[in-house]
Amino acid sequence: QIPQGPSSMSAKDVFELFDADDDGKLSVEEFGRALRALGKAPTEKEIEKMADSPMDFDDFKKKVSMYQGPSSGTARSELKDSLDVFDRDNSGCVPEAELRFLLSNMGEILSDMETEQILKDAPKNKDGEIILDGMMKMLLSA
Repeated sequence: QIPQGPSSMSAKDVFELFDADDDGKLSVEEFGRALRALGKAPTEKEIEKMADSPMDFDDFKKKVSMYQGPSSGTARSELKDSLDVFDRDNSGCVPEAELRFLLSNMGEILSDMETEQILKDAPKNKDGEIILDGMMKMLLSA
């Protein structure tokens, strides 16, 4: 089973979406975009190392399964540090409006649709604020 990205598309759906010329193969460039669509974050060097020529769906599945990316401990630590910056009162929560602004305007800017999906799925406390621990778990399991 290939882990699915934030959009919950299957690997086959992603493969077909990024196979722009419908030849049943992904170019190196298409592979990189497809890998990212599945929620991975490869560098250009990693993409070039993994995909030196066009690949069919079976090759794509193998390469996606083999991709390790940053260790989950490192990713978890970096995400926690990033989110903690916005927890000004150390409550473990951030107002939804503030997180919406951050997702839409800082770092890797997300589309309105991507932002809405994340905020819709994010765990909230009784005041409607985003619970950072729950948000972190949600993002890391994507």
